[in-house]
Amino acid sequence: MGMIAFYAGLFIGVLFGFLFSSLVVYSRAKPEAGELPDPAEGYSQVDPLKP
Repeated sequence: MGMIAFYAGLFIGVLFGFLFSSLVVYSRAKPEAGELPDPAEGYSQVDPLKP
């Protein structure tokens, strides 16, 4: 019974660690609120497929 609890705790710990690290990385990668990326140079704003 002890080994089942150990491996279950290990598995849950790995899942929570992955979730927490993903949330930290996602929150650090988000641009600041209200910022938009600069448009690509040389492309039409009306028709993005026309160079």
